[in-house]
Amino acid sequence: MPAPRSQDVLVKAARLYYLEDRSQGEVAKALGLSRSSVSRILAAAREQGVVEIRIHAPGVLSRVSDLEESLRRLFGIESAMVVARPQTRSPMDVVAEAAARLFEERVVHLESFGMSWGMTVDRFVEHVVLEPIHQSLKVCPLVGGLPSDVGPAGNTSLEVLANRSGATSFRFESPAVVESRRTWAALVTESSIISAIDRAARVELAFVGIGSYGQHNSRRVISAMHLTEQEAGMLAKQDPVGDICGRFFDIDGQPLGLPTSERVIGITLPELAAVPQVWGLAGGVEKAPGVVGALRTRSLDGIVLDEDLARAVVNLAGEEW
Repeated sequence: MPAPRSQDVLVKAARLYYLEDRSQGEVAKALGLSRSSVSRILAAAREQGVVEIRIHAPGVLSRVSDLEESLRRLFGIESAMVVARPQTRSPMDVVAEAAARLFEERVVHLESFGMSWGMTVDRFVEHVVLEPIHQSLKVCPLVGGLPSDVGPAGNTSLEVLANRSGATSFRFESPAVVESRRTWAALVTESSIISAIDRAARVELAFVGIGSYGQHNSRRVISAMHLTEQEAGMLAKQDPVGDICGRFFDIDGQPLGLPTSERVIGITLPELAAVPQVWGLAGGVEKAPGVVGALRTRSLDGIVLDEDLARAVVNLAGEEW
């Protein structure tokens, strides 16, 4: 294997992460490294000039106010941010940057913040620029570790965010997804997991990635459940369109029942809806069905989308743009 900080490895890791929108866990798997090594390699790529990241001040990203108003009106949400995508950047990246600016504005007033996992959430953390002055902030995972993620519970991005802001981070020492109802039933009675879910449900602000069924992390979540043929048939009949924190729903925002409802270790959609402020993050038009369903769950107070995705969402909801 090449030296961890050789130019070859820096370039390969940077291409996979920044150009192909792979998560750090996926980059680690592709290169045969640990996720912590990938994090160090990406940092070295920036330090050595292999990667240039431009940090923009709040307000520099262009927003599409008409689409924001349509989303608020169609779905009854409090807030929406629709970001115009520069041609040289991916939808996910501009959404992540917009979310980072939002977090920076609100973090000084917070005592607790929760976050899920996923590629957009990972990228959001990369864009956060803070002085470590928020020692009173507690950062909590909303769900266990992402399937196939590297590390005890996939909390790496959360810990990076805590370090950058000077906050205290908590871990969720459990997989997000298990292979049987029996395992699920045993784990959800564990005191440490009960405490982790209770802590997640009591955060003041949460950022969650929105998955679209059959795409990216949503596909990995279903794969990790190891559903039988009968269970897969049960799932298909419920017409899933997306998920938040591994909790699947249909196009009308109705949470799905068995088998997926008893395979996930983490906060439920009703518990998430009780959090004072929940923002959903998504980039890329392929996520339109998942975003429509997510908005209809009534668990989101705000949404951050790229312009193309926002147009697709509004069109799918029955209003032409």
